[in-house]
Amino acid sequence: MLSILPVSFRYTTSLSPKRLARKLDRELVEHRPTINIMSQGRFMRAHKFESCYYGCRTSMTDFQIYHHQAKKRDGGSTGFFGKMTECEEGTLITGSFRKPVYTYIFAAVWTIGILLITLMAAGLREFAAAGAFAAVWAAGMFFMFWDNKKPIVRAYIENLPPAGSTPMDAEKGQE
Repeated sequence: MLSILPVSFRYTTSLSPKRLARKLDRELVEHRPTINIMSQGRFMRAHKFESCYYGCRTSMTDFQIYHHQAKKRDGGSTGFFGKMTECEEGTLITGSFRKPVYTYIFAAVWTIGILLITLMAAGLREFAAAGAFAAVWAAGMFFMFWDNKKPIVRAYIENLPPAGSTPMDAEKGQE
């Protein structure tokens, strides 16, 4: 899926915001993705043979969730950037599925670099080279923005107890 634009998402769970925060803290592997390639590489190597959900809470109400697949280097994959809000049914989770900011920055630098090379080749009347660089740009953009992480992360969020169920039902389902 080509996921350049963020996709909004809303879900209501029966857990209170405090219980939801504790559940996220307990189940997610604590890691905040950064532009630092070394940090991402260390995390991917540490979890090379296991699939896991990772992320962090950036404040009392804001959080991020990502999925890492075993034997993959998927540091710039689509994640969920969400916010918890208390409501009468429990907690309303709102947010969006999108790539990390550094992926968009790298894509912009990639586009500008390839565009300059393509225009220079076209200016020299090397249209075959210009076409080749345009194809390299298209392939690069495809590989930067294509992944299948959105349905996986969405399923994780939707596995939280839905609104209308009691907290006791949620605890029984976890046993």
